[in-house]
Amino acid sequence: MANDPAATAVPSTLFPQLRDLLDTHYDRRERVIRHSRDITQQSKKLIFHLLRYNPQATDGNAKLFAEADQKHAQLQQCFDKLRLELNASNRYRYGQTATSGIQEYIEALALWKFLQMGVLVSLAEVEARLNGANSHAPLHITSEDYLLGLSDVTGELMRHCINSLARGNRNEAEKICDFMRAFYNEFALFSRRAHPQLSKKLIVMEQSLAKVENACYRLRLQVSEFPDNTRMPALDFDTAPAVSTDT
Repeated sequence: MANDPAATAVPSTLFPQLRDLLDTHYDRRERVIRHSRDITQQSKKLIFHLLRYNPQATDGNAKLFAEADQKHAQLQQCFDKLRLELNASNRYRYGQTATSGIQEYIEALALWKFLQMGVLVSLAEVEARLNGANSHAPLHITSEDYLLGLSDVTGELMRHCINSLARGNRNEAEKICDFMRAFYNEFALFSRRAHPQLSKKLIVMEQSLAKVENACYRLRLQVSEFPDNTRMPALDFDTAPAVSTDT
């Protein structure tokens, strides 16, 4: 039996089947990458649009949020395409490939929620906004993607804080500072080893918080010394150490 050629011969259909499986895998992976890239691009456009928000505007924000809804509808179309690729077990097989787009989307929703309500968006709210009418085939968000997406919003809040200071809106800037400080204190409880990306994101979060605290501190110091001066203080965001040129 051991010397029987028929028992040891490789089936003629084996390699064509393996080729087809690999082709299917790589084709699906390329589509997931493409859809994730589209989601990232559309999410960034939504973030840039939301950063135009001005809490002092009397009638402009309603239009801004209405336009944000339209941009979100375009995002849902991108997710509809991604959902077809991540059905069933493919969500876990290709989920890491789509994580960058999902995180960018969560960042956009977190900024949106803060601007409207001043609170943090929940995981349940993210899934509800993402899936919309597709409750029969929902795309579930992992806790890792949710947390990593949230961690990125501090950079956008820092920009919103500086924009608020430029408009002379001290109350909005201090509200952002208080929110970011509380957010960081809770987020720092996670072990930096919990996820490979978490350590770097915490460093960026610390830098964003430091810039916001520094800006608010300078404003308070200026107001205390020169109460009649409403000009925004000069802000230096270069936190990198100076490079010595001595030889």
